[in-house]
Amino acid sequence: MGKRKVSTFSVLALIIGLSGLGVGVFSLYNTQQLVNRVNTPKPLTRVFRSSDYSIPRLSWETVNFNVLDYDKTDDFNLLTNQFICPTSGYYLISAMLTFVIMNDGEAIFITAVREGIREAGSAAHASQTNSLSVGFTDIVYLNAGDSLELRAYHTGDDDRIIDGSTAGTYMYFTIAAIGG
Repeated sequence: MGKRKVSTFSVLALIIGLSGLGVGVFSLYNTQQLVNRVNTPKPLTRVFRSSDYSIPRLSWETVNFNVLDYDKTDDFNLLTNQFICPTSGYYLISAMLTFVIMNDGEAIFITAVREGIREAGSAAHASQTNSLSVGFTDIVYLNAGDSLELRAYHTGDDDRIIDGSTAGTYMYFTIAAIGG
C-alpha cells in the first residue's frame, strides 16, 4: 500500500473545524444554562374597586372589582372577578372590605372561595359605629387551574354599601405566589 501525504493545510483545517465545533457546543450549552436561570415571574395580583357599590342582605355575593392595580402574570379576570391559578403552589392571599353604614348588632363576613369551597375569611360585628371594616390574610395551597374569588355577606336590614376608593384603600384583594 502506498503512503498518503497529509498536507499541513489539511491538518490546520481539521484543527480549526474541531475548535469551531467545540466553541459551538460550548455556546449552545451556555445559552441553555442562561435560559434555565431566567426566572419566570410569579403570580402577583392586586385588584380593588374605585367606587362604592351595594350588595344585598343575607346572600353571599362575589365582590365586583373594577381596577386591576397590578397583575404580573395576567391571571385575574375582571369580567368574572376570579383569579385563575397558573401553577400549583402556596399563595398568600389578603383582602379587606369596608362597609359604609352598619347598624349596631349587624355583621359582615368575607371569604376567599376556591372552586366553591371557602378557604379563608373573617367577620366583624358593628357596635356603635357607622362604618365597619373586615379583612384577613392567609396562606392557601392552590392547584393549577383553580379559580379563586372574594365573596361578602352581611346581616343588615337592607342593601349595604361597600366603600370604594381610587387608591384601593378600603377594598382590595391580593394574591401572591410564595412557593411550591
